[in-house]
Amino acid sequence: MGLTRMLGVILCCAFFQPAHAVETIETGMPGAANAIMWPWYIGISNGFFAAAGIALDVIYVPTPTGLMQQLTAGSLDIVADIGVVEPIHAVSKGAPVALLRITGAVPPYEMVAQPAIKSLRDLSGKTVVIGGLVDINRVYLERVMRANGLKDGDYDITVIGNTAGRFAALRAGAADATMLSPPVNFYAEGQGFTNVGMVIDYAKDLPFSGADVSLAYAGKHRATLMKLLAVLDQSVAWFADDANRDRAIDILADQMKIGRADVARGYDYMRKIDFFARDNVVPRSRVENLMTAMKALGDTDVSTTVDKLVIPGLTRIGE
Repeated sequence: MGLTRMLGVILCCAFFQPAHAVETIETGMPGAANAIMWPWYIGISNGFFAAAGIALDVIYVPTPTGLMQQLTAGSLDIVADIGVVEPIHAVSKGAPVALLRITGAVPPYEMVAQPAIKSLRDLSGKTVVIGGLVDINRVYLERVMRANGLKDGDYDITVIGNTAGRFAALRAGAADATMLSPPVNFYAEGQGFTNVGMVIDYAKDLPFSGADVSLAYAGKHRATLMKLLAVLDQSVAWFADDANRDRAIDILADQMKIGRADVARGYDYMRKIDFFARDNVVPRSRVENLMTAMKALGDTDVSTTVDKLVIPGLTRIGE
């Protein structure tokens, strides 16, 4: 074979090499860009997902209920982050979904109130807006209020399904208090609203949120999900590295279109409470604590176990 012909064959073969396969995952996220999604934004911005052959088609859905409905119907492949209460309800009802991993290990919320309210006890007779009557907000609120001598009937509850909406209600005067996650809570404080308590001080034994997956998708794409879990571990480890603080702040500030100062306070707080779960081990005792708290509220849609929440071999269960 002549040299010219040989080079032609080599170039031809190189030209027709198949491109690195990229799999697109229909990914639901709650409400709008927020700090709870930080590792996902890090994975996207730093190219960690792309390097693993994954592209996330992100779809924001206003409410946790809406996210779970779309996952159950097959409109979404995964839900990136949602209160752990939601998959417990769904699996209890026989929905074809599973908990993929815990994402938020502890409560991130601050109880934020109107400027004239100075303590949680001052919420007697007031209106508190939360995400839902049977969601993670409700479980946390019960813990917080009872610890401060308030019970059902001592205050009114209204429902708005995401942080942005709850803050809007607070600003409009339609609510006396609500739960806000970083960095929105710090922005609210800067606007004169009062920090009357951090939820972690009352419910640190309860997990906050998790990523969930459609069983139909998991059945066909287990290898992809394993890569996705590895990317999340990588992103959380990157977030927890002091050397990446400024870059992490820039990533979320760009996503949320807000100033760096509040995002920086959010970063420091998330690091302080070790918010993001470091791996995909689901802690049995903490999830069981949550189920017990849900039942104590009269939540009848709790008839599953931790083992039935997850997919064996994909998500591990720890103690």
